[in-house]
Amino acid sequence: MDSVLQLVNNPIDVFEETSRLLLKIADNVINTPNNPKLRSLQKSNETITKKILNVHGGIACLKAMGFQESEQCFNLPINDPLINLKQIRVEINRLKNGEKSVSNIPNNVRVENNTKTENDQVQGNNGVPEHFKRIQLPSYTSLFNNPFLKEIELYLHRALYYENSYLQERALSVIPLKQLEENAQIALRTMQERVKREKLKDPEVNLQDFLLLELLAWFKNDFFEWVDNPPCSTCKGKTKFSHKSTDKELMQFTDRVEMHKCNTCNTLTPFPRYNDLNILLETRKGRCGEWANTFTLMCRALGWDARFVVDQTDHVWTEVYSFSQRKWLHCDPCENICDKPLMYESGWKKTVSYVIAYSGEEVQDVTWRYSSKHKEVLKRRKQCTEAELVEAMGILRENKMSGLSQSRKDYLNKRFLSELVEFMVEKQPTDDAQVGRTSGALDWRQSRGEIQRTNKSQFVWEFNSSDVCNDFITIQYSSALNQYQKVTVDGATIALNNWDAGVFETEGVFRKVETDWKKVYLCRTESKSAQSGHITWKFIISDRNYSFDTIEYAIERTTFENASVTAKICNNDQCVLLTTDKGTTNEFSGKKEFMITTNLSGGKSDNAWQHAQLCREDLDSKDFTFKVRFTFKKG
Repeated sequence: MDSVLQLVNNPIDVFEETSRLLLKIADNVINTPNNPKLRSLQKSNETITKKILNVHGGIACLKAMGFQESEQCFNLPINDPLINLKQIRVEINRLKNGEKSVSNIPNNVRVENNTKTENDQVQGNNGVPEHFKRIQLPSYTSLFNNPFLKEIELYLHRALYYENSYLQERALSVIPLKQLEENAQIALRTMQERVKREKLKDPEVNLQDFLLLELLAWFKNDFFEWVDNPPCSTCKGKTKFSHKSTDKELMQFTDRVEMHKCNTCNTLTPFPRYNDLNILLETRKGRCGEWANTFTLMCRALGWDARFVVDQTDHVWTEVYSFSQRKWLHCDPCENICDKPLMYESGWKKTVSYVIAYSGEEVQDVTWRYSSKHKEVLKRRKQCTEAELVEAMGILRENKMSGLSQSRKDYLNKRFLSELVEFMVEKQPTDDAQVGRTSGALDWRQSRGEIQRTNKSQFVWEFNSSDVCNDFITIQYSSALNQYQKVTVDGATIALNNWDAGVFETEGVFRKVETDWKKVYLCRTESKSAQSGHITWKFIISDRNYSFDTIEYAIERTTFENASVTAKICNNDQCVLLTTDKGTTNEFSGKKEFMITTNLSGGKSDNAWQHAQLCREDLDSKDFTFKVRFTFKKG
């Protein structure tokens, strides 16, 4: 097709990135055809504009797929049969295969004898590039007999991959460093202006800290792809894990290949779980292991001190040392989260036992950073004695540092001691650590018990004698800032951070951040069984000489697929239904208290939970989409 052929006229790196995004858009629609947000591409989205709309042939491909252009976005009609979209997807794949062939691994993978039936087929492409170069590490002889200590030794040895100059160069070549640095500089300046304007304490952060946040966001939103079950290689239908392969031909570059059977045509699609960083820079997909492995390499490629962190209860992530803050920052690329180490124990409800960090220079037991229950953790640590672990870590650390300069050794030892002092303080989880896992399918996360939402309650907005002397007071909330402000004639002040910190009662609601579409809003808890959710805010006057007069409100409500968001103002005597998003009422004039309640319900399919939304905003918005403004009167 002409629209697809136009892509070839771009530089090879532009072609690769644009075709990758187009395939991702097509796969998202094919895999979840009833999700309206996957059929809408906003022109305001920087990635869409820069990597598709501004690329020769990009718009032509979207229109050939069936997307229709409007002033603000490209939309694929919900009733589109997807025939053109699937055809364009096939053509782009053919073009990519013509540009870059596959070496050693055939397109049609033979089925294993112990699983084959007359209706079973196996097809797939393992994605190993023709220019694949295997990096060999020096061999080593194990120092320990204990299996757990042997495993620590192996992980430490593998951390040498992050120091390989070839891999670091390859990683740097795919990072849009200039754009990330520009974004980081803007964020840093914005923070500095706010500190100056609001006379806040100057935080100990620098450009590296902001660049790290930009790298995390780009890695999750634009670079890497999470895979629960790969789409069928024949019909692109949904698949389900079947078994692990024992076929040596499939396992040339990995020792673990999952086989996923199509629910429709019974095709077996292989999903290799690669550890090789050279391959991962090409495939750009996987689960937490592949994500953290690649992200750690990128951090080292940028010259940062970074460590690969392994939690024995089945998760991995990265730590990056912040020189400005003088501490290690927990970074989970799967979740796009930085410096919330208690999230796993508090939000995911993990029972932490051993958490070990590995780099090319050192190994460290960092368990104590990730738990607020140190005594309970100690009871669970039974792989070896604590003395054996400390001794083994000391030996491995000394061996790693033997080839370093004396000044580097002195620096690492000083930092090591500072970290040990940090571990002596048992920190308690803050509100932002009370968050469940977001990566992976909902059913998978529920089966692992890693979804956890907490709801604050019983907060009351109380106005005293000094408040009622104002001509008006406004309580306003921004989803983007996740912040309440109290506004008077003298200006705005930050009242509370976090949406649930300012509510009287809430059930089945959380703050949803859509990093791919750059949107944020309040919606129902991510659950197939949750039929509704509600939030109640309560306001009272404590001054006995005053009461409320007028109430002016503005509550942004957004719905999809026949969902509903209702709102009402009530006190002990009456209720008033708010039929519009903005309005004024004096029905409660003379009253001392009232409550505003919103109820979210309805929607269709598995995504019904997000079809009723409150306070929907752009992630970079400065607007306040929940506002309640009061005037007062005597009596």
